[in-house]
Amino acid sequence: MRFAEKIDEEDLRQLYFYWLSKKTSRFPPPRSAIDPSEIRRLLPSLFIIEVDHEQQRFRYRLAGADVEALVQTKLHGRWLDEALRSPLREFFDEGFCIAAFDKKVHFRRNTLHLAGRPYIRYSRLLLPLSETGERIDHLLGCIKLDEQINTRNPSQVEEHEITIGDVETFELDAYEMPPDGIQLEN
Repeated sequence: MRFAEKIDEEDLRQLYFYWLSKKTSRFPPPRSAIDPSEIRRLLPSLFIIEVDHEQQRFRYRLAGADVEALVQTKLHGRWLDEALRSPLREFFDEGFCIAAFDKKVHFRRNTLHLAGRPYIRYSRLLLPLSETGERIDHLLGCIKLDEQINTRNPSQVEEHEITIGDVETFELDAYEMPPDGIQLEN
């Protein structure tokens, strides 16, 4: 099964194909290759994270309105560990570490519960970005909310990862990109 087939949320799959179209060979694309006007429709649910390898911290460089509404705080320019508290910080931090330090594309579907709010089903995609190809400098992420669940009904966690260096899988996915192109502008 190709990695793209595991991403069953259409907007996230389209973002993955967009990222693939910017990727070069074995390396993820640089941050400068990501053009917000090309992914305008997803901007409310997008975020871009700067990776600080020395401190192993993450700083929000872009956070769409839907992302900020989910976490109920302004994120732009803030460090993850200063902006969010448990359990939200751990929820974000774990996936960010996998994508940034293990150099993996990371897709996750799960149910999130925040105190005083209904359960929320979500799908999230994290895509590494690198200026040099050696280190991950930024993460391009998108989170889509499926629905709110008013009862105690958490779903099982579903996670899929692919290492950046897995050229064969990325080539298969690129070969299978939709013939009508990537549909992210609106």
